Amino acid sequence: MDIPQMEKMSKEDIIGYMRSCAKQYVPEWRYDEEKPDAGTALVSIFADMMYDNIKKFNMSVAGDLFSFFDGVNAKLYPASPAEGFVVFALPEGLVSEAEVPKGTTLFGQGEDEQLVFETQEEVLVRTMDIERIFLAKPKEDEIYELFCRQRDSEASFFLFKDGVQNLQRHLLFFCFGQELEITSYADVRLSFVPEGGRKEEDLKEALLDSSRIRFRYGTEEGFWDITEYTYENGSLCFQLQGREAGLSPVEEYGSMYVLSAEILDADFFSGIYFREVSVGTQCLGQRPEFINVNGTDQEVEEFLAFGERPSVYDECYIGNGEIFGKAGARVRMEFDLDFVRIPIEEAASGMKISWKRIMRKKEFVPEEEYDITIREVIWEYYNGYGWKRLPVSGEYRDVFAVDKELRGVRRKMEFTCPADIQRALVSSAENYCIRARIIRMNNAFKTRGAYIAPVAGNFSLSYSYFEHPIKPLMMFRENNMESAVHGEKEMQRAGFAFPACEARTEERKTLYFGFAQPPVGGPLKLLFVMHDTVRGNLTGLRWEYLSEEGWREMHPADGTEGFAHTGLISWYGRNDSRKGELFGEDLYWLRLSEGDGQSQEVKPKIEGIYPNATSILGVETVEEAFSLAPRAEEKEIRLAYGDLSSLEVRVLERPDYRHSLEEKWELWTEVEELASDNGDRKEYTASWREGRITLPKYIGSAKPNELNEIEIHVRYTHCQGAKGNVLSGGIDRLDRTIGFINTVFNPMATVCGLDGEDVMASVARNANLLRHGRRCVSAEDYEDMAREAARDIRKVKCFAGYDENGKRQDGAVTLVVLPADYGESAYSFERTRRRIYHYLSTHMDQNIVNLGRFHIVKPELIRMDVKVVLELMEEGEIFAATKRVRQELERFLNALHGNFYGDGWEIGVLPNKNQIIHALKQVEGVKYISQLSLRKYRSGRFTEYEVNEERLLPFYRLPKSGFHEVVADFR
Repeated sequence: MDIPQMEKMSKEDIIGYMRSCAKQYVPEWRYDEEKPDAGTALVSIFADMMYDNIKKFNMSVAGDLFSFFDGVNAKLYPASPAEGFVVFALPEGLVSEAEVPKGTTLFGQGEDEQLVFETQEEVLVRTMDIERIFLAKPKEDEIYELFCRQRDSEASFFLFKDGVQNLQRHLLFFCFGQELEITSYADVRLSFVPEGGRKEEDLKEALLDSSRIRFRYGTEEGFWDITEYTYENGSLCFQLQGREAGLSPVEEYGSMYVLSAEILDADFFSGIYFREVSVGTQCLGQRPEFINVNGTDQEVEEFLAFGERPSVYDECYIGNGEIFGKAGARVRMEFDLDFVRIPIEEAASGMKISWKRIMRKKEFVPEEEYDITIREVIWEYYNGYGWKRLPVSGEYRDVFAVDKELRGVRRKMEFTCPADIQRALVSSAENYCIRARIIRMNNAFKTRGAYIAPVAGNFSLSYSYFEHPIKPLMMFRENNMESAVHGEKEMQRAGFAFPACEARTEERKTLYFGFAQPPVGGPLKLLFVMHDTVRGNLTGLRWEYLSEEGWREMHPADGTEGFAHTGLISWYGRNDSRKGELFGEDLYWLRLSEGDGQSQEVKPKIEGIYPNATSILGVETVEEAFSLAPRAEEKEIRLAYGDLSSLEVRVLERPDYRHSLEEKWELWTEVEELASDNGDRKEYTASWREGRITLPKYIGSAKPNELNEIEIHVRYTHCQGAKGNVLSGGIDRLDRTIGFINTVFNPMATVCGLDGEDVMASVARNANLLRHGRRCVSAEDYEDMAREAARDIRKVKCFAGYDENGKRQDGAVTLVVLPADYGESAYSFERTRRRIYHYLSTHMDQNIVNLGRFHIVKPELIRMDVKVVLELMEEGEIFAATKRVRQELERFLNALHGNFYGDGWEIGVLPNKNQIIHALKQVEGVKYISQLSLRKYRSGRFTEYEVNEERLLPFYRLPKSGFHEVVADFR
């Protein structure tokens, strides 16, 4: 409100008037400030004196105006304290706690003086750092890590929204021993025996679909996919290679051979249990890795099985680690067997003999000479202690005998590989092998005749686990980032079955907060710093903690109102809180579940989480005692400080013999005006701005002391106004030592601190008060009372008949408020909104309030990027002109001081292209605007809107200058 001006001439106007008159009276004289003469000096002196008289004349009206408002008891509003939050911390590694009571004094450093703050809530400071935060989405079967204390400095994420990487895995690892060693290749049959009545066709279809389950095998370089496989008789059939790119021991799993399965279709497999998993392998047509006869290595293609002169106890070793190392496998050995005849004389002489093969028995002439032949051999294996007979040794004891009609034939031998077979040292190498040892000979001691020596070659070694598949020695299951291990004995136990996968069991999206120390005792507090550009809040949230009996519900005090704004979550931690391993972390857990039917448009973003926090005000508590004479005409008290934020006045009362004989301090009530007969009403008036208290002339209930004086006790808080708005980290110490607390800081700047109201602002406010009488009827009444409730708002506009989203709603009233710090993270808006709501809700139609149709919202800032091509008047003005154009764009698009006349833009109105072109044409040096394009972006959404899509923008909007491109030309 402006004071009416009876005369509006300024000093410049007076000088201008005298210069115009001088042209008529003294035309030869000129007023020149640069080269003043006596006349110029005289005019300047007269102008100063005249302007001073005009100001005094105009102030007479202001005096009458001030006298009027003094008559209606108008008062100046005191300064408002700054608000914020502070966080306490204990030394790193110390497990302790400390109680910080309400009213604890804190200090911060201002520009010129020390600032005082006080806590508004008590808090138990204890070691309870948040180590990990996870998000579980059961419907999508997803897990995201949103925060790790070792990695992230601050917790910053959208609530209940996806993180960077889905960590949910459903993995099965089947670990086998030496039986699964593959040197060359193996045909593999992987069998699953399901529990229950799952249809085999459904299971077959799922197992063959790589989009639902994937199989892998472990190599030296990691796990490789099994890409080609079929399904036969309840088993998956595929082939694995050995050597470098093949199946290899995995060190992570105890150097065992590992087959794994990753389940991708958790919906299908989560209901399936398997009783048994087994693997059958088969390898055919392998050659021996070595042949050793009586200590001499032989060529594996063809060799004399026991040398040229076979004798009792001669040995033939056949080695192959891949074949003979398969304990429990069915081993098949095939080889070509023939014989050569070596006369005893030749064998003894050592002459080189050209050997001839014997094909038929009738070619032998045994009348005078004897054939020395092998009658029986024993087959043995090494068990780590010595050589032991193979179980089938008796069946194949005459493999090398020649008394049969079989010569030049292929011998076959099958046996089950012993379970206790071990590597044997043969010659200079260790390997799995078997040996044939001669135990009986025919004509062993004859001196005439010939040795019938067996010749073996063309070996084919095979093994197969198809008939008796091998079971895993260990099985690892990984679900929900947690691992389970099953040993061999457990898997062989009757009734054992394991789930194919374990999906999430939550009903809704859930956040998990993991603490290294138990969050017990209280009150405990977490400060959630929210990004305040998103409207709306979350409803139906459910908090739980992990107890000895499982998850138990907790009911914290939610100062964020559903994460709509920055605030405190406060609760009392129960002693039955326990550690539990979730997501592979053994921590103490709290969890937060999303409510039902939550709108997808509400996307709160957390920008920080701070334990051991509490709210503060920029006030200092002072207690003063006063004494007044009972007969004093004016009972007025002057406090040491002004700009009060709270006030309590207590008077020492005399004994009331009807109720109590004790003296007591009675709390008095503040009123706007004292009545003439209120001696017994226990009331007083106060000027909070000046720190002045006025008591009634007669105080009947007070008890004078020994000096015949009335004792008065005053407790109040005062603030330092806008000085209390300090930056983050500006509050850094306590007024005294509390426990082991060694760190104090405010994570955000304190806000809402205002200096005391000036006279003209008070005149305008009280003038509006006379009009609306603190009753909200018209839109202007709502706007004026909003300014009265919160003096720091920049703009306010009332929209009748519109809801908070700008849609038509009968009976609705929406106040759109632009706060003082109207940037994208103006967390002070919630405090401003709360003040306005509490103040106006008691002075308006209660039907609007009770029906939930009174809304207070913040306008959305629409970033406007301008690209302009213009022509300049002069060539040398390009840099200066483009700079002026940019400055004009910044000024013109400013929400508060933009527009043509610098009065800003109305809420809900955005400048159009024509208006911007018209404003730029007024810039000095601009000749012509040849082209202008305009792009609009919604703050926080990064969505571009075309000019013709303005209807898609928020209804409550204001412009914000963005990034501009200026292209200059001249002709």
